[in-house]
Amino acid sequence: MAGMRAGDAKLKSLQKKAAKLVPAAESLIILFDQEETRLKRKAEVTRLKLLHSAILQQAERERSAEASASIGYKQVRLIAQSAGLLITAFSKNNKFQSVARSLREEPAGKKRTFGTILISIDKKGLPDGVDVVHISRLGRESNQSETEVINRLIKDGSLLLSEENFSRLIDKLIEGILEGCLGLPVSIQTLPQILTTFPLRFIHQNKG
Repeated sequence: MAGMRAGDAKLKSLQKKAAKLVPAAESLIILFDQEETRLKRKAEVTRLKLLHSAILQQAERERSAEASASIGYKQVRLIAQSAGLLITAFSKNNKFQSVARSLREEPAGKKRTFGTILISIDKKGLPDGVDVVHISRLGRESNQSETEVINRLIKDGSLLLSEENFSRLIDKLIEGILEGCLGLPVSIQTLPQILTTFPLRFIHQNKG
């Protein structure tokens, strides 16, 4: 009997000690969860910052290439116009005069534009659906105006932003992640709510 009583006392003592450890264990679990959340948010913020930097660098490379293309095109046009003027001056042949006009003037509706670059977010949202879209080059390649290119991309479900508004969007997303209101990935359906405070002239989106 004495042994049983001693065993019961020891068991009760262990139960009391265990009961005292429960709050500490619960506190540790909470701390671990908080730290996991903090690290997850930090990783998502870092990912957005890296994406932002990469996209702006890509846009800058595209802009530089576009500037070179614009200069090259102007040089070609200058040569063609000069040739057209020479033909006009030295030949009275109607056929040659027609060629001269085609050299001097760009065909109607064929004007080449340069330099319009936007940031596109497609149906995959952020961060996987972000890319730099060369509106001017797409227009030249498809023989469409920049407006037609933009409308086509919007119809396909893309959201188009200026670099300025893309930077603002990244800042807003980072703010939301740090506050615990947002997390990656961010769907494209969520973005219009965030963009309501941005200058509309820099945003192209499907209103449907």
